[in-house]
Amino acid sequence: MSGAGGRPTKAQAAARNDALLDAARLIFCKRGFAAASIEEIASSLRWSKHTVYSRHSGKIELLEAVVARDVERFVAALEAAKRDDIEALLSLRAMARAYFGFSVSPGYSALYAAVALEAASSERLRGRLVEWASTSLAPLRAAIERATCAENWGGSDAEEGCAILIDLLDGEANRVKWTGAAEDEEQVDRRFDRRWRLFLRATAAEHSV
Repeated sequence: MSGAGGRPTKAQAAARNDALLDAARLIFCKRGFAAASIEEIASSLRWSKHTVYSRHSGKIELLEAVVARDVERFVAALEAAKRDDIEALLSLRAMARAYFGFSVSPGYSALYAAVALEAASSERLRGRLVEWASTSLAPLRAAIERATCAENWGGSDAEEGCAILIDLLDGEANRVKWTGAAEDEEQVDRRFDRRWRLFLRATAAEHSV
């Protein structure tokens, strides 16, 4: 039901906003940012352009809202994978696996490609990418800091360890993206395990996890 005076309730407003972001995300992934249009996004929802513009002042603002929501979900997935009842290194491994699973998902790959292409010519979007990356990696960076303290790693601090881990996982995720081949969870696990072992060697974490 609507709220007083026929206005939508908070839940209804949130649902409409999610519907808009879902539609925009789908079209940005399908068409790329440049070819996507507010008209097409509105039409897919059977909304007017005015309804979309009443929520976001332009296409770039809508893209930013889509990515910001993805970042929130990404961080939530990493936090959900964190374990306080096991060794710090094992908890880090679980979080890294969640990161990798998210990174190889087709929807993430398509949106990232659309954003990266637009960022090449948009200083504003490049700045936002830096912000989003910092927010997205904060849980992993904190987990690595806990692991470096607990395990007394010999060669890497948290910042360097995070950079090494992300380089390894993103490099492997990119291989999956550009082959275009769908992979099941077992294949994704094998890919992750290889990169995790390299990470342990690179950071002098002398454990078999």
